[in-house]
Amino acid sequence: MKKILLPFFLFFAVLFFGQTHLKVFNKSSKQPIQNAAVYCDDNLLGKTNQEGILSFKTKCKKVEILASNFEDILADVKTSMEIPMQPSSEKRENIDRIIITDKSDPRALKILDEVNRKAKENSPKSLDSYIFKSYTKFSIDVDQDSIDTFKNFLAIRKDSISKVDKKDFKQKESEKKDSLINEDFLNASQESQMFLWEKATEYKYSKSYGEKTNIINNRMSGFKNPIYEALAINISNLDKTPRQLRPENRKLFNFYLSDTLQIDGRKTYVIKFKEITDKRKQNPRKFNGKIYIDAESFALKKFESINKKQNEGNIVSVWKPINKKWFLDYEDIKLKMGDQTFNTSKKDSLKPGEKIKYNKKRFGNYLYVKNRFFDFELNTPQKASEFKGYSLEMKNPDGSLMQQYRTDSLTSRESSTYTKIDSFVEKHDFEKKLSFLTQLMRGNLRYKMIDFDLTKFISYDKYQGVRLGAGVKLNEKFNKTFSPDGYFGYGFKDHHWKYGLGLDVKLSDKRTAVFRIDYIDDVLAAGRFNNNMWDAMMKFSDINLDLHNGNFYKNQKWGASFLYDLSNSLSMKIAVNKEKQEALFDYQYKNSGNHFDNTSATLSLKFSPNDKNIMTPSGKYTYEKGFPQVFMNYEKGLKTLGGDLDYQRLDLLLIHQFRSKLGYTNLKFFGGISSGTAPIWKNFEIAGQADRNADQWSSKISTPTNLGFVTMPAGTFFTDKFVAFHVSQYLPFRFKTFGSRYSNIEIEYQSAIGDFKNRGDHQFNFQVMDHYYQEVGLIWNRFLGRSFGVGLSYRLGYYQTSQFKDNFGLQFRLNVL
Repeated sequence: MKKILLPFFLFFAVLFFGQTHLKVFNKSSKQPIQNAAVYCDDNLLGKTNQEGILSFKTKCKKVEILASNFEDILADVKTSMEIPMQPSSEKRENIDRIIITDKSDPRALKILDEVNRKAKENSPKSLDSYIFKSYTKFSIDVDQDSIDTFKNFLAIRKDSISKVDKKDFKQKESEKKDSLINEDFLNASQESQMFLWEKATEYKYSKSYGEKTNIINNRMSGFKNPIYEALAINISNLDKTPRQLRPENRKLFNFYLSDTLQIDGRKTYVIKFKEITDKRKQNPRKFNGKIYIDAESFALKKFESINKKQNEGNIVSVWKPINKKWFLDYEDIKLKMGDQTFNTSKKDSLKPGEKIKYNKKRFGNYLYVKNRFFDFELNTPQKASEFKGYSLEMKNPDGSLMQQYRTDSLTSRESSTYTKIDSFVEKHDFEKKLSFLTQLMRGNLRYKMIDFDLTKFISYDKYQGVRLGAGVKLNEKFNKTFSPDGYFGYGFKDHHWKYGLGLDVKLSDKRTAVFRIDYIDDVLAAGRFNNNMWDAMMKFSDINLDLHNGNFYKNQKWGASFLYDLSNSLSMKIAVNKEKQEALFDYQYKNSGNHFDNTSATLSLKFSPNDKNIMTPSGKYTYEKGFPQVFMNYEKGLKTLGGDLDYQRLDLLLIHQFRSKLGYTNLKFFGGISSGTAPIWKNFEIAGQADRNADQWSSKISTPTNLGFVTMPAGTFFTDKFVAFHVSQYLPFRFKTFGSRYSNIEIEYQSAIGDFKNRGDHQFNFQVMDHYYQEVGLIWNRFLGRSFGVGLSYRLGYYQTSQFKDNFGLQFRLNVL
């Protein structure tokens, strides 16, 4: 019986003695205080009973105690706590009453509305021109207050490990390699930071010529060559409105006007804000930060953001007025980046057969960012030649000039980082591993001198079935000028191999200038909208566009093209092709068969005035995609060199995205026109994503594409001229269901109309979209807090039928970020 009861006594003893017992009373009257709320960070631990008592468990070292009509108390956590609370003054009670409310202070919202209204007027971009420089330092290290403890711990650990007999350890070769790398890194970071990166930057702006950013100098620990894709990383509020101030996020935070101060001789409003989560458990007087607003100009003067968890990070950004425009002056940022965890034995010696028990020793890793801005020049004359090329350019990559731009000297720990981490990275060849990640951002998998195309591994359509293959390209590590490439694929339904070969010749290191020759023997979907000049992500989105489409044609093509960037915003491609084409579905054109020889020339243009680009050894990289974006293709069929066809084909796509009080809006206008002698695939299919066989529920499932219609049967509607419109709107609120991820709702509408002049020339089963085709959709992104979204679309108008199953479509999308 004793053996049975003993575990229960132990359990209740641990439960009882492991708790903290708190008693709260009035300091003046000594009476207990009921309903005093106790918080750990922003989490409610409980409220005191009628006797002013609360028992709780927490890992926090300090708790905050709040009670109506009493001053707040921050107390150290002990096993037994008796806390006297001071009654608050009438003035303090009025302040608390405002702050404790679950809605924003109308005065604070009015001030923030004025800040947004005057944002353009206060912005430096309202000037004719400006130039300024910045010094930025990124570093990763343990908490500054824990450096000595960390160094001592590593020294003791290293000494202990040296005394252990290595024969007692059995490790796989891969585990041994990882362990050695980890030890090398710890040895390096004992006397240095884990990472250090400095860069000096020059920012130029002109109303006439636009923006230009020059990296004057750059030095990154561990890497001899610049990581070009990382140069644009700018953890800063430069040219940005903090998300807490954006109108579309107004419902995510509560704002309270807390004070009016004199700062630098200027009247300044102080607004506190807190994120709205679970109002029942939130500490009503624990804020996420402060916003300082200049009372005269209503410009943002200072922004402070504090993580709701203690010691998790903070952001401080400060602006200053120069000629009545507000420029960013300095920033200090600290962000938590996980922990280093070590197992430490609870006992120095063990009895025979006793298992080792461990305690865990943790040291937090933090990213520190220091931004300093200086050398401001306003309304100085600018030359057009200074803005030529791409948005971002590297002037000096070797770090030799960094000393003249540092705003203070490096510490000995920072200086050691360049030598110790450089040696560590070189020893373990991490530069190649980072190159793998940067190429992944471009849609490629890199292995040494070979880049693998992610879009070529697997696909599915109704004609080929599952298609497996691979696409490879020899990159700049093979040759800086010549870059051969090739791909192959096999369809398990049509049982045919497809392949292509090509060669790029790079003609410039300063901008995109590439001559290309290629040959392909492949199958293509009939009537597809041109995707020339689309980026990798847009093309990847269309990988399942033909999930339910079986109208394909065989294409054997010899081609030559020249791709050239006329400016940062305007790109051009000229292509000449000689093709043999054959329909792979039941089709005749003018009763003259389904096989044609075609010679054509194509001009493609892309205009993206707000894109920001940089030239890298791998080619142009768009580090910030801006809108609007315009794509245009003009193709001319030529009756020369054996060509059978004489036609013209023009298509145009306009994409625009913007934010407003209504949320995030995405607009697409697109259309095309074709004329002359041309088979059906030189006209346009309005891309449907549903199967014509509506009897199976799976025929209604698809994934998001750029220009597809969810409810439309695939391979059904063809035109020689059409216009289409797509709009999607993210509603201006977020919500939680399960887990920590926020969900949001997106509504969309799209329509199209077209015509076909000589529809009788094309003998196959199709329809002409000569009335408006319309559909509406509702998408729940991050469905139930998961990493995917679910959408339902429904057909409206002329093409709607009486059967529900004909009119609806389902979409599943991945929400990666």
